[in-house]
Amino acid sequence: MTASAGTSAFGTFLFWNGAKVLELSNISGPSETRNTIDVTSHDSDDTYSEFIAGVGDGGEISLEGNLITTDSAGQVAFHTDLQAGTKRTGFIVLPMALGKAFTFTGMGSGFSGSYPYDDKASVSGTVKVSGKPTYLTTQSTGISALAGIEETDTSALSLNEVVAAGTYAYTCTVDTASSWVKLTVTAASHTIYVNGTAQTTTVQGGEIALGAAGTTTEITILVYESNKAPRIYTLSVTRPAA
Repeated sequence: MTASAGTSAFGTFLFWNGAKVLELSNISGPSETRNTIDVTSHDSDDTYSEFIAGVGDGGEISLEGNLITTDSAGQVAFHTDLQAGTKRTGFIVLPMALGKAFTFTGMGSGFSGSYPYDDKASVSGTVKVSGKPTYLTTQSTGISALAGIEETDTSALSLNEVVAAGTYAYTCTVDTASSWVKLTVTAASHTIYVNGTAQTTTVQGGEIALGAAGTTTEITILVYESNKAPRIYTLSVTRPAA
């Protein structure tokens, strides 16, 4: 018997307007459908109904996860856009090993919190897709360099890993007194987002606030070429205890 080619969905993420929506446990969709038009007539063969294709519908994307009230660029921004009726570009990015993604334009059509006394605070939501979603089957090239500076003496960041194809997690340690870092992401001909903020290729971005001394801050980097699946990178910045 041939072994199954099924794969794990763990590591699939939703990006809303360039920002990762944090701590989702289930992402479903897009649930595409196509309308059919009945063209049956007295001349239809064998007394069977006949149909032709009508318009397509991108359907909806359903979301479930932990409620993260501090996720300002993800969950909070999604709720704000829903209330304003704002359309955004989004990506459902499958695990990096698969190299696939869906991209779509849509608007929030549902947002609901749940707060049971004996369980976690959770959130659910829906996105109504506007137009045709696209299945991206070719993966973007990705970053070629990752550099930056930290607040203290604006000294260069020292990454613990060498930037290389297929390496998606990077780490570094800054001075205890540094409360921010700035990054320069090099990815030629790519669109670049750092924690949901657009960044120009090879140009140093703005300040990214770090947590208190004794904590590690995770920075998410999204890069993609036109009509190609994005690549996702994380930079974990440790700020040692005083």
